[in-house]
Amino acid sequence: MIGLIADAVMPIAWVLGLGFLLKRYAPLDGSLWRGLEWLSYWLLMPSLLISVIVSAPQIQVPWSGLLPSLYGTLAGLTIVLFVGWRLQWFGPSYPRFTSVYQGVIRFNTFIALAVVAGLDATLLPQMGISAAVIIVAINVACVSVMTAGTSDRALRTISRELIRNPLILACCLGGFLRMVGMPASFPISGLALVGQAALPMGVLCLGAGIRWHAIRNGLGLNAAVLTLIFVIKPLLFLALGVSFDLDAEWLLVGLLLMSVSTAPSSYILAKQLGGDADLMAGMVAIQTLVSMISLPVTLWLVDWMGLITLG
Repeated sequence: MIGLIADAVMPIAWVLGLGFLLKRYAPLDGSLWRGLEWLSYWLLMPSLLISVIVSAPQIQVPWSGLLPSLYGTLAGLTIVLFVGWRLQWFGPSYPRFTSVYQGVIRFNTFIALAVVAGLDATLLPQMGISAAVIIVAINVACVSVMTAGTSDRALRTISRELIRNPLILACCLGGFLRMVGMPASFPISGLALVGQAALPMGVLCLGAGIRWHAIRNGLGLNAAVLTLIFVIKPLLFLALGVSFDLDAEWLLVGLLLMSVSTAPSSYILAKQLGGDADLMAGMVAIQTLVSMISLPVTLWLVDWMGLITLG
């Protein structure tokens, strides 16, 4: 079991490190990395999600347990974070709080999919479905929090961000094509081929985006944030998932979503909507590094407790 976890996580850590080293020492222009990031976010990952959703075998989704577990976890964290804001646990700056909120609520789809592919590739459809049902809610929550107090433009901003989010569009399109009976042959097979590059390319770009100075900028709040995202968040989901009798496979994919680092796109949203972008960059970098240690520990513990079975 330990070997299985290592085989799933260590390649991701290796690719992260490779991206970090290539960005600093390879004779590659910065525009190349920006192009790869754009390609990963707007083409490769959407292609993967569409192909996975359309070609997935018929599976029984435990909606009555999955939705309360996922949404209950996010709601519980939101309450804790707003109480913390009222008590000024994160300081008096509201832009700072919005970055903390993103850092705790959002998740890195690339890492979650890469880990589940390493553990059991047959669970990719379950991961795609679980991610799809909360991506919209998370984006609405984050944009709403960041635009609070500007109600005249909040709805317009939320709508614009949702309409142009490629992951949301991919999940919706994949669901629609599956509903109308789209065959898994071409062009879906072509999307699947393109999507094979999504996970390694996304993780490579994530490693290239790690900045030591950003880590230093984010050190002030990260002890509390790391505790929330890597301890409280998984525990809360596990408590809800067990209470709603989620099967082991759904418990695993939901746990991975609730145990990975925050999304790199959080930094972009912080810059666009007036959050603390420097703090957000630091949280993305620190959480990415810490997750390479916390993920194996979390998986080992839940396997040891008998909640899931690995290997």
